[in-house]
Amino acid sequence: MNTPTTSDFPLHPATFGDRAAQAKRPHTTSLALERVRRALRRQIWLFVLIAVLITAAGIAFEFQAGIRPAAAAWLWAPIGLAAALIVTLLRELSRDSLTFISALNKRSGGQVLGVAPELTRSALRMLAPDQRTPWGCVTFQPASPYATAFRDLQAALRREKLIAFIAPLPGEGATTVAMSAAISAVQLGRRTIIVDCDTHRRALTKELGVDAEQGLMECCENPDIWPTCVREEPESGLHILPAARMRNTWRSVLGAPGLGQLLDALRNEYDLVILDCPPALRSGEGPILAGLADNSVAVAAWDQTPLGALRQTMRVLQRGGHGKTALFVNRTPHGYQLPPV
Repeated sequence: MNTPTTSDFPLHPATFGDRAAQAKRPHTTSLALERVRRALRRQIWLFVLIAVLITAAGIAFEFQAGIRPAAAAWLWAPIGLAAALIVTLLRELSRDSLTFISALNKRSGGQVLGVAPELTRSALRMLAPDQRTPWGCVTFQPASPYATAFRDLQAALRREKLIAFIAPLPGEGATTVAMSAAISAVQLGRRTIIVDCDTHRRALTKELGVDAEQGLMECCENPDIWPTCVREEPESGLHILPAARMRNTWRSVLGAPGLGQLLDALRNEYDLVILDCPPALRSGEGPILAGLADNSVAVAAWDQTPLGALRQTMRVLQRGGHGKTALFVNRTPHGYQLPPV
């Protein structure tokens, strides 16, 4: 394992959901303003298309009645703009995506542990070509806002042994968040392993370019072989238990006899075990695997995750009563920080 590259854990006591580190920083970026900017970028071409089509159709209709196009444009241009504004506004309001983080505690039923800023192309270009990934940013830019977000998250995870990261739907960034949190934990001196529990999609395994013949499924069927299946990420020293390519798509780790024994062995060997679980609303395995952890973290993407999907995920995770369930918001506007509580 590599030596830690950052300072040790903060001296103040911390528990799952503690936001003391975030509360010390000011709330700097307006989410409402950024929401309007993104809405304009999303809807601008639809707005222009509707306005042009209605205006052109109106001018053509009036031209057939003998009215000059310039005169008809004075009438139909405002009508086209108004119609385009109404359609795009209704379309944007109907998205009902996660935009206001401060209200999440009440609206979703879970506490927000932290937020991670969106990594822009310009930020990634500051890294070497082979390091331009979110976990590359954590490893090689420990002072960046992105890496700082996961270092702050460690205050909430420092007393946990087995943590599950799970998103409502694919593409929300749960794998990226889980990997970034794991590397940050290694930097702070914790012996950490991350487990790719999504044996069908194998998102973590593919992202790392691992081609394993044996992985989580084989370890669940024969727990004694797990040390031979573990890989080490060369830059950070993080240990990884990948998911091998499935030979039988009907197999499930939940039906394997050694899953509990494997998790107990990992608990005894490592300071922190992180499970990268399948999406909660696309697989029945995801919530059940998350329920085996001490605590679970639901990962949502700002201005992308539907609030209805997030609420349903929280209900599913809390239904079994296993440990605590918290939230982590991914891809927030650059400069946004949680307001004090």
